[in-house]
Amino acid sequence: MSKQAPIKRSLQRKWQKSKPKPTNRNSKKKSNGIGSLMENRRCHLRKKKREVKVSKTDPESGLLVKNERERVFAYSYHTACDRNGWILQTYVTAANVHDSQAFFVLFERVKREIQSCPEAVCVDAGYKTPAIAKYLLEQGVKPIWPYTRPKTKDGFFRKSDFVYDEYFDCYLCPNDQVLSYSTTNREGYREYKSDPAVCRSCPYLHQCTQSKSYTKVVTRHVWQDYYEEAEHLRYVPEYRELYALRKETIERDFADMKEKHGLRWTHYRGLEKNEAQAMLVCAAMNLKKLANYLWKAKHRPFFSFAWLPILPTFFENIVYLWNKMGFRHSSETHFVNSLKDRSNPVFLFLSPPSSFLSPSFPGFRLTFLTKYKNIYS
Repeated sequence: MSKQAPIKRSLQRKWQKSKPKPTNRNSKKKSNGIGSLMENRRCHLRKKKREVKVSKTDPESGLLVKNERERVFAYSYHTACDRNGWILQTYVTAANVHDSQAFFVLFERVKREIQSCPEAVCVDAGYKTPAIAKYLLEQGVKPIWPYTRPKTKDGFFRKSDFVYDEYFDCYLCPNDQVLSYSTTNREGYREYKSDPAVCRSCPYLHQCTQSKSYTKVVTRHVWQDYYEEAEHLRYVPEYRELYALRKETIERDFADMKEKHGLRWTHYRGLEKNEAQAMLVCAAMNLKKLANYLWKAKHRPFFSFAWLPILPTFFENIVYLWNKMGFRHSSETHFVNSLKDRSNPVFLFLSPPSSFLSPSFPGFRLTFLTKYKNIYS
Protein backbone atom coordinates (compact mmCIF):
# COMPACT_ATOMS: atom_id res chain seq x y z
CA MET A 1 0.00 0.00 0.00
CA SER A 2 2.79 2.39 0.80
CA LYS A 3 4.37 1.85 -2.64
CA GLN A 4 1.15 2.41 -4.63
CA ALA A 5 0.01 5.51 -2.76
CA PRO A 6 2.57 7.95 -4.26
CA ILE A 7 1.73 6.73 -7.78
CA LYS A 8 -1.99 7.38 -7.28
CA ARG A 9 -1.31 10.83 -5.84
CA SER A 10 0.92 11.78 -8.81
CA LEU A 11 -1.78 10.66 -11.26
CA GLN A 12 -4.35 12.66 -9.34
CA ARG A 13 -2.17 15.79 -9.51
CA LYS A 14 -1.69 15.40 -13.29
CA TRP A 15 -5.42 15.00 -13.77
CA GLN A 16 -6.14 18.15 -11.75
CA LYS A 17 -3.60 20.15 -13.78
CA SER A 18 -5.05 19.00 -17.09
CA LYS A 19 -8.62 19.72 -15.92
CA PRO A 20 -9.87 23.02 -17.45
CA LYS A 21 -10.46 25.76 -14.94
CA PRO A 22 -13.97 27.19 -14.72
CA THR A 23 -14.19 30.75 -16.01
CA ASN A 24 -16.37 33.44 -14.55
CA ARG A 25 -18.10 35.36 -17.33
CA ASN A 26 -18.78 38.31 -15.07
CA SER A 27 -15.07 38.72 -14.29
CA LYS A 28 -14.17 39.42 -17.96
CA LYS A 29 -13.25 42.97 -18.75
CA LYS A 30 -15.28 44.61 -21.43
CA SER A 31 -12.98 45.75 -24.24
CA ASN A 32 -13.75 48.79 -26.32
CA GLY A 33 -14.45 48.55 -30.06
CA ILE A 34 -10.97 49.67 -31.22
CA GLY A 35 -9.18 47.16 -28.97
CA SER A 36 -11.31 44.23 -30.12
CA LEU A 37 -10.86 45.31 -33.75
CA MET A 38 -7.08 45.38 -33.40
CA GLU A 39 -7.13 42.01 -31.66
CA ASN A 40 -9.19 40.49 -34.47
CA ARG A 41 -6.78 41.99 -36.98
CA ARG A 42 -3.79 40.41 -35.23
CA CYS A 43 -5.53 37.02 -35.17
CA HIS A 44 -6.29 37.37 -38.88
CA LEU A 45 -2.65 38.12 -39.71
CA ARG A 46 -1.50 35.24 -37.54
CA LYS A 47 -3.78 32.82 -39.38
CA LYS A 48 -2.87 34.24 -42.81
CA LYS A 49 0.88 33.89 -42.27
CA ARG A 50 2.20 31.25 -44.63
CA GLU A 51 4.86 28.76 -43.70
CA VAL A 52 7.73 28.59 -46.18
CA LYS A 53 9.86 25.47 -46.34
CA VAL A 54 13.59 26.21 -46.55
CA SER A 55 16.32 23.84 -47.68
CA LYS A 56 19.02 23.20 -45.09
CA THR A 57 21.76 22.76 -47.72
CA ASP A 58 20.69 25.64 -50.02
CA PRO A 59 18.44 28.21 -48.32
CA GLU A 60 18.29 30.40 -51.45
CA SER A 61 16.44 27.74 -53.46
CA GLY A 62 12.66 27.46 -53.44
CA LEU A 63 10.26 24.55 -53.09
CA LEU A 64 8.78 23.45 -56.41
CA VAL A 65 5.56 21.42 -56.25
CA LYS A 66 5.56 19.40 -59.47
CA ASN A 67 2.59 17.23 -58.52
CA GLU A 68 0.96 15.70 -55.47
CA ARG A 69 3.80 13.25 -54.91
CA GLU A 70 6.89 15.11 -56.05
CA ARG A 71 8.24 18.21 -54.32
CA VAL A 72 11.80 19.39 -54.87
CA PHE A 73 13.92 22.48 -54.22
CA ALA A 74 14.74 24.24 -57.48
CA TYR A 75 15.51 27.49 -59.31
CA SER A 76 13.55 29.23 -62.07
CA TYR A 77 15.39 30.46 -65.17
CA HIS A 78 13.49 33.37 -66.75
CA THR A 79 14.89 34.04 -70.22
CA ALA A 80 14.20 36.49 -73.05
CA CYS A 81 15.16 36.12 -76.72
CA ASP A 82 14.37 37.80 -80.05
CA ARG A 83 12.50 36.26 -82.94
CA ASN A 84 15.67 34.63 -84.31
CA GLY A 85 16.39 32.82 -81.05
CA TRP A 86 19.25 35.07 -79.89
CA ILE A 87 19.16 35.17 -76.09
CA LEU A 88 18.94 38.72 -74.79
CA GLN A 89 18.89 38.30 -71.03
CA THR A 90 18.27 35.75 -68.30
CA TYR A 91 17.20 36.12 -64.70
CA VAL A 92 17.38 33.39 -62.04
CA THR A 93 15.04 33.24 -59.04
CA ALA A 94 14.00 30.68 -56.48
CA ALA A 95 11.35 28.28 -57.71
CA ASN A 96 8.75 29.56 -55.23
CA VAL A 97 8.87 33.09 -56.71
CA HIS A 98 5.93 33.69 -59.05
CA ASP A 99 6.67 34.43 -62.69
CA SER A 100 4.84 37.76 -62.60
CA GLN A 101 7.23 39.04 -59.91
CA ALA A 102 10.34 38.24 -61.97
CA PHE A 103 8.95 39.74 -65.18
CA PHE A 104 9.63 43.38 -64.34
CA VAL A 105 13.32 42.83 -63.50
CA LEU A 106 13.90 40.79 -66.66
CA PHE A 107 12.10 43.28 -68.90
CA GLU A 108 14.10 46.21 -67.53
CA ARG A 109 17.31 44.28 -68.18
CA VAL A 110 16.25 43.64 -71.77
CA LYS A 111 15.45 47.31 -72.33
CA ARG A 112 18.84 48.26 -70.93
CA GLU A 113 20.63 45.86 -73.24
CA ILE A 114 18.87 46.76 -76.49
CA GLN A 115 18.71 50.47 -75.52
CA SER A 116 15.11 50.67 -76.67
CA CYS A 117 11.69 49.13 -76.08
CA PRO A 118 10.46 46.08 -78.04
CA GLU A 119 7.37 46.41 -80.17
CA ALA A 120 5.72 43.25 -78.82
CA VAL A 121 6.33 40.69 -76.11
CA CYS A 122 5.19 37.08 -76.37
CA VAL A 123 4.89 35.51 -72.93
CA ASP A 124 3.53 32.25 -71.55
CA ALA A 125 0.56 31.92 -69.23
CA GLY A 126 2.64 32.44 -66.09
CA TYR A 127 3.05 36.13 -66.94
CA LYS A 128 -0.64 36.67 -67.73
CA THR A 129 -1.64 39.23 -65.09
CA PRO A 130 -3.37 42.64 -65.17
CA ALA A 131 -0.29 44.32 -63.65
CA ILE A 132 1.96 43.15 -66.51
CA ALA A 133 -0.66 44.16 -69.09
CA LYS A 134 -0.82 47.67 -67.63
CA TYR A 135 2.97 47.89 -67.37
CA LEU A 136 3.50 46.97 -71.05
CA LEU A 137 0.62 48.89 -72.62
CA GLU A 138 1.61 52.12 -70.88
CA GLN A 139 5.03 51.80 -72.56
CA GLY A 140 3.53 51.14 -75.98
CA VAL A 141 4.46 47.42 -75.97
CA LYS A 142 1.94 44.86 -77.20
CA PRO A 143 1.58 41.93 -74.76
CA ILE A 144 0.78 38.68 -76.57
CA TRP A 145 -0.14 35.73 -74.40
CA PRO A 146 -2.00 32.42 -74.84
CA TYR A 147 -5.54 31.43 -74.16
CA THR A 148 -6.17 30.02 -70.68
CA ARG A 149 -9.15 27.87 -69.89
CA PRO A 150 -11.56 29.23 -67.27
CA LYS A 151 -11.09 27.64 -63.84
CA THR A 152 -14.78 27.02 -63.23
CA LYS A 153 -16.38 23.83 -61.97
CA ASP A 154 -18.29 21.76 -64.48
CA GLY A 155 -21.96 22.65 -64.61
CA PHE A 156 -21.51 26.18 -63.22
CA PHE A 157 -21.71 29.54 -64.97
CA ARG A 158 -18.41 30.99 -66.15
CA LYS A 159 -17.31 34.51 -65.38
CA SER A 160 -17.92 35.44 -69.04
CA ASP A 161 -21.62 34.65 -68.52
CA PHE A 162 -21.83 37.66 -66.19
CA VAL A 163 -21.91 40.89 -68.20
CA TYR A 164 -20.17 43.98 -66.83
CA ASP A 165 -21.97 47.34 -67.17
CA GLU A 166 -19.29 50.04 -67.19
CA TYR A 167 -21.72 52.95 -66.87
CA PHE A 168 -23.49 51.70 -63.73
CA ASP A 169 -20.43 49.79 -62.46
CA CYS A 170 -22.25 46.51 -61.87
CA TYR A 171 -22.59 42.99 -63.23
CA LEU A 172 -25.67 41.35 -64.74
CA CYS A 173 -26.18 37.66 -64.10
CA PRO A 174 -27.77 35.20 -66.61
CA ASN A 175 -31.10 35.76 -64.81
CA ASP A 176 -30.87 39.54 -65.50
CA GLN A 177 -30.28 40.40 -61.85
CA VAL A 178 -27.83 43.06 -60.70
CA LEU A 179 -24.63 42.34 -58.76
CA SER A 180 -23.69 45.65 -57.16
CA TYR A 181 -20.26 46.79 -56.00
CA SER A 182 -19.44 45.85 -52.43
CA THR A 183 -15.76 46.43 -51.62
CA THR A 184 -12.17 46.20 -52.92
CA ASN A 185 -9.95 43.56 -51.36
CA ARG A 186 -6.22 43.75 -50.63
CA GLU A 187 -5.25 42.03 -53.90
CA GLY A 188 -6.80 44.85 -55.93
CA TYR A 189 -10.02 43.08 -56.93
CA ARG A 190 -13.39 44.83 -56.76
CA GLU A 191 -16.10 42.53 -55.39
CA TYR A 192 -19.65 42.58 -56.77
CA LYS A 193 -22.29 40.74 -54.75
CA SER A 194 -25.83 39.68 -55.48
CA ASP A 195 -28.94 40.12 -53.36
CA PRO A 196 -29.50 36.96 -51.25
CA ALA A 197 -33.26 37.50 -51.20
CA VAL A 198 -33.38 37.31 -55.00
CA CYS A 199 -30.87 34.45 -55.33
CA ARG A 200 -32.75 32.28 -52.82
CA SER A 201 -35.61 31.78 -55.30
CA CYS A 202 -33.50 31.89 -58.48
CA PRO A 203 -34.00 28.89 -60.83
CA TYR A 204 -30.26 28.94 -61.74
CA LEU A 205 -28.99 28.88 -58.16
CA HIS A 206 -27.51 25.37 -58.47
CA GLN A 207 -25.53 26.54 -61.54
CA CYS A 208 -24.41 29.83 -60.00
CA THR A 209 -23.10 29.38 -56.47
CA GLN A 210 -22.81 26.96 -53.57
CA SER A 211 -22.77 29.71 -50.98
CA LYS A 212 -24.77 28.97 -47.83
CA SER A 213 -25.74 32.65 -47.65
CA TYR A 214 -27.15 32.53 -51.23
CA THR A 215 -24.74 35.27 -52.36
CA LYS A 216 -22.87 35.23 -55.65
CA VAL A 217 -19.55 37.15 -55.67
CA VAL A 218 -17.87 38.22 -58.93
CA THR A 219 -14.47 39.93 -58.80
CA ARG A 220 -12.95 42.40 -61.25
CA HIS A 221 -9.40 43.76 -61.04
CA VAL A 222 -8.89 47.51 -60.90
CA TRP A 223 -6.68 47.17 -64.03
CA GLN A 224 -9.04 44.79 -65.82
CA ASP A 225 -9.35 47.18 -68.79
CA TYR A 226 -5.66 46.69 -69.63
CA TYR A 227 -6.07 42.93 -69.27
CA GLU A 228 -9.01 42.84 -71.68
CA GLU A 229 -7.14 44.99 -74.19
CA ALA A 230 -4.28 42.48 -74.14
CA GLU A 231 -6.79 39.65 -74.58
CA HIS A 232 -8.12 41.31 -77.76
CA LEU A 233 -4.63 41.37 -79.27
CA ARG A 234 -4.65 37.58 -79.20
CA TYR A 235 -7.18 37.51 -82.05
CA VAL A 236 -5.15 39.71 -84.43
CA PRO A 237 -3.74 37.46 -87.21
CA GLU A 238 -0.36 39.20 -87.16
CA TYR A 239 0.13 38.57 -83.44
CA ARG A 240 -1.10 35.00 -83.77
CA GLU A 241 1.73 34.32 -86.20
CA LEU A 242 4.21 35.96 -83.86
CA TYR A 243 3.12 33.84 -80.92
CA ALA A 244 3.50 30.71 -83.03
CA LEU A 245 7.24 31.49 -83.27
CA ARG A 246 7.70 30.70 -79.57
CA LYS A 247 8.06 27.00 -80.24
CA GLU A 248 10.88 27.76 -82.71
CA THR A 249 12.74 30.28 -80.57
CA ILE A 250 12.55 30.28 -76.78
CA GLU A 251 11.38 26.69 -76.48
CA ARG A 252 14.25 25.58 -78.70
CA ASP A 253 16.68 27.53 -76.52
CA PHE A 254 15.37 25.83 -73.39
CA ALA A 255 15.62 22.43 -75.05
CA ASP A 256 19.28 23.12 -75.90
CA MET A 257 19.95 24.32 -72.35
CA LYS A 258 18.60 21.10 -70.89
CA GLU A 259 19.84 18.55 -73.41
CA LYS A 260 23.17 20.03 -74.56
CA HIS A 261 24.31 22.19 -71.64
CA GLY A 262 23.26 20.15 -68.61
CA LEU A 263 20.77 22.61 -67.11
CA ARG A 264 18.08 20.04 -66.48
CA TRP A 265 19.49 19.75 -62.96
CA THR A 266 21.21 22.29 -60.74
CA HIS A 267 24.95 21.77 -60.36
CA TYR A 268 25.68 24.64 -57.98
CA ARG A 269 24.28 25.88 -54.70
CA GLY A 270 23.37 29.50 -54.24
CA LEU A 271 21.55 32.05 -56.39
CA GLU A 272 24.69 33.89 -57.48
CA LYS A 273 26.44 30.78 -58.80
CA ASN A 274 23.35 29.63 -60.70
CA GLU A 275 22.88 33.04 -62.30
CA ALA A 276 26.54 33.10 -63.35
CA GLN A 277 26.17 29.65 -64.89
CA ALA A 278 23.01 30.73 -66.73
CA MET A 279 24.77 33.77 -68.22
CA LEU A 280 27.76 31.68 -69.35
CA VAL A 281 25.52 29.06 -70.97
CA CYS A 282 23.47 31.74 -72.77
CA ALA A 283 26.66 33.40 -74.03
CA ALA A 284 27.96 30.05 -75.30
CA MET A 285 24.68 29.37 -77.11
CA ASN A 286 24.83 32.77 -78.82
CA LEU A 287 28.43 32.18 -79.85
CA LYS A 288 27.46 28.83 -81.41
CA LYS A 289 24.62 30.52 -83.26
CA LEU A 290 27.03 33.21 -84.47
CA ALA A 291 29.44 30.52 -85.72
CA ASN A 292 26.61 28.90 -87.65
CA TYR A 293 25.72 32.24 -89.22
CA LEU A 294 29.33 32.72 -90.35
CA TRP A 295 29.65 29.18 -91.70
CA LYS A 296 26.40 29.48 -93.69
CA ALA A 297 27.45 32.87 -95.04
CA LYS A 298 30.77 31.39 -96.19
CA HIS A 299 29.30 28.31 -97.92
CA ARG A 300 26.10 29.78 -99.33
CA PRO A 301 26.04 30.18 -103.14
CA PHE A 302 26.64 33.78 -104.09
CA PHE A 303 23.93 34.05 -106.75
CA SER A 304 20.27 33.20 -106.30
CA PHE A 305 17.20 34.38 -108.20
CA ALA A 306 15.69 35.58 -104.95
CA TRP A 307 18.45 38.21 -104.79
CA LEU A 308 17.47 39.96 -108.03
CA PRO A 309 14.94 42.48 -106.58
CA ILE A 310 17.36 43.63 -103.87
CA LEU A 311 20.81 43.45 -105.46
CA PRO A 312 21.51 47.22 -105.32
CA THR A 313 20.62 47.50 -101.64
CA PHE A 314 22.39 44.27 -100.81
CA PHE A 315 25.75 45.40 -102.17
CA GLU A 316 25.47 48.59 -100.13
CA ASN A 317 24.94 46.71 -96.87
CA ILE A 318 26.89 43.50 -97.32
CA VAL A 319 30.20 44.97 -96.13
CA TYR A 320 28.68 46.39 -92.98
CA LEU A 321 26.76 43.20 -92.25
CA TRP A 322 29.83 41.02 -92.82
CA ASN A 323 31.85 43.11 -90.39
CA LYS A 324 29.00 43.03 -87.90
CA MET A 325 28.89 39.25 -87.98
CA GLY A 326 32.39 38.83 -86.59
CA PHE A 327 35.29 40.41 -88.45
CA ARG A 328 35.46 43.60 -86.42
CA HIS A 329 36.65 44.13 -82.87
CA SER A 330 35.60 41.37 -80.49
CA SER A 331 33.27 43.65 -78.51
CA GLU A 332 31.25 44.30 -81.66
CA THR A 333 30.46 40.60 -82.01
CA HIS A 334 28.75 40.49 -78.62
CA PHE A 335 25.16 39.44 -79.08
CA VAL A 336 23.87 42.49 -77.18
CA ASN A 337 25.58 44.93 -79.57
CA SER A 338 23.91 43.25 -82.53
CA LEU A 339 20.49 44.41 -81.32
CA LYS A 340 20.75 48.08 -82.32
CA ASP A 341 18.33 49.38 -84.94
CA ARG A 342 19.31 49.61 -88.59
CA SER A 343 17.77 51.83 -91.21
CA ASN A 344 16.82 49.38 -93.96
CA PRO A 345 15.12 46.04 -93.19
CA VAL A 346 15.13 44.87 -96.82
CA PHE A 347 16.14 41.28 -96.00
CA LEU A 348 13.38 40.71 -93.48
CA PHE A 349 11.09 38.45 -95.52
CA LEU A 350 13.62 36.86 -97.90
CA SER A 351 14.91 33.47 -96.87
CA PRO A 352 18.01 32.97 -99.13
CA PRO A 353 20.09 35.89 -97.77
CA SER A 354 18.73 35.62 -94.23
CA SER A 355 21.99 34.16 -92.91
CA PHE A 356 23.70 37.50 -93.51
CA LEU A 357 21.27 39.33 -91.27
CA SER A 358 22.11 40.98 -88.02
CA PRO A 359 19.73 39.56 -85.38
CA SER A 360 17.80 42.80 -84.99
CA PHE A 361 16.47 45.03 -87.68
CA PRO A 362 13.43 47.19 -86.70
CA GLY A 363 11.08 44.39 -87.69
CA PHE A 364 12.98 41.94 -85.46
CA ARG A 365 12.38 43.80 -82.23
CA LEU A 366 10.27 41.09 -80.69
CA THR A 367 11.03 39.61 -77.31
CA PHE A 368 9.93 36.17 -76.14
CA LEU A 369 9.77 35.67 -72.41
CA THR A 370 9.30 32.43 -70.60
CA LYS A 371 10.88 30.34 -67.85
CA TYR A 372 11.68 26.81 -66.86
CA LYS A 373 12.56 25.12 -63.60
CA ASN A 374 16.10 23.99 -62.96
CA ILE A 375 15.68 21.26 -60.37
CA TYR A 376 18.00 21.08 -57.44
CA SER A 377 19.65 17.69 -57.03
